[in-house]
Amino acid sequence: MQKMYRFLLTLLATEIICFSCASTPKSTPPTKTSDSQTVSEENTDNAERQPIAIPINVNTSRSYFSSVNKEALSLAQNGSPDALRQAVQILRRSPAEDYKENEKVLLLICSSIMELVWQSERTTWEVPNVSDNNPYTGAILSAKRGLYDSSTGNSDFFTLLLPSLVLTGNSTRTDYFDDSENSLKESISLNPDSVIANYLLGTLYLKEKKAEESVLYLEKSLKLSENVSEINFAYTSALHLAGQYQESLARAENLLLSSPQNVQLLELCAQNALSLEDYTKAENYVLRVLQIEPENLDYVLLRAKILVTKGDFIKASSLLDVYARSNPNGKDYLLLRASLQRDWNKNNTLSAETIGKALNLYPNDLEVLLFAAELASTSETQVGGSSAYEIAQKVLEEDPLNEKALEICVKELSRAEDYESAYALSSSLIRRGNANQSFLAEHTNICLMLGRNDEAWNLAQQLYSKSPKDETAQQTYIKVLVATGRRSQAQQFIEDNLPQSSSRMKSILYYQKSLLDTDDDSILSDLRSSLTANPRNQDSLYRLYRIYYNRKDWRRAQYYLKQVVALNPSDSILALNAELDTLIGR
Repeated sequence: MQKMYRFLLTLLATEIICFSCASTPKSTPPTKTSDSQTVSEENTDNAERQPIAIPINVNTSRSYFSSVNKEALSLAQNGSPDALRQAVQILRRSPAEDYKENEKVLLLICSSIMELVWQSERTTWEVPNVSDNNPYTGAILSAKRGLYDSSTGNSDFFTLLLPSLVLTGNSTRTDYFDDSENSLKESISLNPDSVIANYLLGTLYLKEKKAEESVLYLEKSLKLSENVSEINFAYTSALHLAGQYQESLARAENLLLSSPQNVQLLELCAQNALSLEDYTKAENYVLRVLQIEPENLDYVLLRAKILVTKGDFIKASSLLDVYARSNPNGKDYLLLRASLQRDWNKNNTLSAETIGKALNLYPNDLEVLLFAAELASTSETQVGGSSAYEIAQKVLEEDPLNEKALEICVKELSRAEDYESAYALSSSLIRRGNANQSFLAEHTNICLMLGRNDEAWNLAQQLYSKSPKDETAQQTYIKVLVATGRRSQAQQFIEDNLPQSSSRMKSILYYQKSLLDTDDDSILSDLRSSLTANPRNQDSLYRLYRIYYNRKDWRRAQYYLKQVVALNPSDSILALNAELDTLIGR
């Protein structure tokens, strides 16, 4: 009887097991990606565009690696090259022995971090075949394809970290940055001293141009692992982004000692030197880049930019001709070409045509808009059908606090003799406390035009007291002395400063002295002395034109006015010259 009872129980259990097996699906439905798009064998095109979402095993949790050697797991989470090598050394088995599945996965993780992140390091170990039935493999495969896999489940340190390996590739996508930031922060909360987690988060901030945050995390990663090339380069790049050009340049030059052919380091040195306005050093580094990569058009253009800054216009023009064969519509090319036409060829019309083309191609680019506004202002012409004031207003729509655009607006309001509006705007800029000397000089001129002589005098005194050797401060000071009738002080200032002044400043002092003179001979003598010191002094040239115009000596008047036209071919000056042509032709 007991035997029969045991037999019936066994039979019942067998039936239950068979029923359970029969009710289990024999095939797995197609997996869905993070974008809720189905990836199946019939839809391989979608699969190539979407992250590889591996089914998460129900047993995958924070304890997935619980049976793995604890030291090896800790080293793998540290993620530095040395730590990864140590982790692999602990995990390695002889060929005759079998790995546990989670050990295989951890070996794959170590190998993938080394391959994707620390590319300057060598991987000397083999990875056994790993099952795809885990979230880690999918995240790694997606990262290799330039995709961020958000389907890992974020169940432990590595499911949080691995999708962000995509940051070290060439992907231009940015739509995953928020997810990556949150996951990396959580992985750091689990392991604050992880080199790889801090490095990846610092790299993310570097891509986002968040200088302070990038420096913070990359500096921590560097302190934890000082001799890794990728960390050193990223930290040095972050310092450049943060405006710490001197430190960034020193570090880059030090790294270059052991890697003299590293183009990325040469480029970083060039950019730092350029930011420090050390144009000779910047050009040397650019030339070294071009020796290694002669077809690198970005650095052909950068060298042209440096040469324009140095005033070597002939070489710059030749380089721009080379660049134009490949990219004649590039923004930086058009800006440099327009700059060359304005500053070298002295052809504002041609420069306006070039920057007008740039405005059509890049209508909202602030750099293009500012150049166009400056050109329109200095040449007193329209660019692209708009005045300097109108273009500056477009800049302010995008960047309401843009100081350069505000300065142009002030200048244009002054030119239109709307001094009250100009005064209100320039006063608001000055109240911010960071107005430069040239703008303060402009504000002083506005005060003089409005009869605010006390304000002009106080400002001129402050400028001169703060920087007595600065020529802008000296020029403003002597101008206010003369304009406000402080004759004796003005004469004494001119006598004291004429002997040791530069040619440019001597020209200005002689011009101001001519305003103090009371007889025509003295006035003409001082104006001629002004032009001897600086033949391009527009104020002196224009005053001589006015003197001879008032005397009805048309030919001498035109002689001086034509020199003003050569320096400033604005519409108003050209109109005066046309008038003289008519008077001479009578």
